[in-house]
Amino acid sequence: MMLMVASFAALAQGNVAQKEMVRENYNLCFAENDKAITDVELQQLLGEDIYGSYCSGRSLYKVGNGLKNGGWAAFGGGLGMMAVGTGLLINADETSNEVMKNGGILVVYLGMITFINGNILIPTGYVLRGIGAGKISGIADDYNLNNKKTAVSYRFSPAIMPVNVPQSQGNVAYGLTFSVNF
Repeated sequence: MMLMVASFAALAQGNVAQKEMVRENYNLCFAENDKAITDVELQQLLGEDIYGSYCSGRSLYKVGNGLKNGGWAAFGGGLGMMAVGTGLLINADETSNEVMKNGGILVVYLGMITFINGNILIPTGYVLRGIGAGKISGIADDYNLNNKKTAVSYRFSPAIMPVNVPQSQGNVAYGLTFSVNF
């Protein structure tokens, strides 16, 4: 109990010497504030190779975001065009001129093509955005791992312990492990 109180007291005193880096959308920032770290600071903190990987991840994230948003616009626009074209076809009767019928068919086909393209762009955008976000988050995680300078750390984790009590049904007990590292 005294050990636990001492470790929490040490953590409460702010013995963390390094700020933690986190990803906010396609930017990196320190956890204390949401302000993005400038490119010059990132080059100094990460080095040229890792900074190049960060720029690649940021580009993938932005392109993926654009494809995703454009895909949703194409999806909705295609549905709207198909509805308009179907309306033209329904309202064109046998006596109407061929222009209204052909126009309705053309609008339906264009709507279908736009709708299909939207359905292709949406998942492509999400995949590219996810790859970019993963690269950026990985850089932040590596930075935090390599620059961690805490005086005390603690961790909770689940545990399964063998039990030698005859009344227990699986001869195991489930619990929680608490570990403190200095």
